Amino acid sequence: MTATRQSWSNLKSLPDQYALLALQREFTEQEYARICRGFIPRGMEDRWFIYIEGDTLYMHRSWTGYCIYQLCFLKTDTGYAIGEICVNRDPSQYSYSDDHYDEKLLTALLENLLLGGHAPLPMAPHVPAGIATDLHLLHVAGVSHKEEEQPQEPSISSIWGWLWRWLLWLIKG
Repeated sequence: MTATRQSWSNLKSLPDQYALLALQREFTEQEYARICRGFIPRGMEDRWFIYIEGDTLYMHRSWTGYCIYQLCFLKTDTGYAIGEICVNRDPSQYSYSDDHYDEKLLTALLENLLLGGHAPLPMAPHVPAGIATDLHLLHVAGVSHKEEEQPQEPSISSIWGWLWRWLLWLIKG
């Protein structure tokens, strides 16, 4: 299903307080087609709602509806390139103000949520190591799903392996 502005209810426009990012990236026609499908949250654990209108990609936080990133795409000879990127800088809506961090986060979100990749998520400078790291990443990115992933039929060997481990657990008890 392709995401549209009407796919989510509480969307807010990018505020007047924003910064421009200097991220340069090109996408093939196939990648751009995947980007155009957007991302619709399926549950509370999904933190982003993403859709495209015209040549502009809008990336909103799913719970609050705040627009965090707004990207314009430019047609090139080989596909599409990112043109202007705006990032929310209203501290009442978005607490980060590090352009370098936002460029890394935006790259990871595009790769993971829209292109089906597994790019590492950046850590914000103020987050301490340890359990806080995992909690921060869950808060920022949520738990994504892949459109291509389909439930797989269990194989005889996987059922046998599960049954064997269960019997061993039962015996050790």
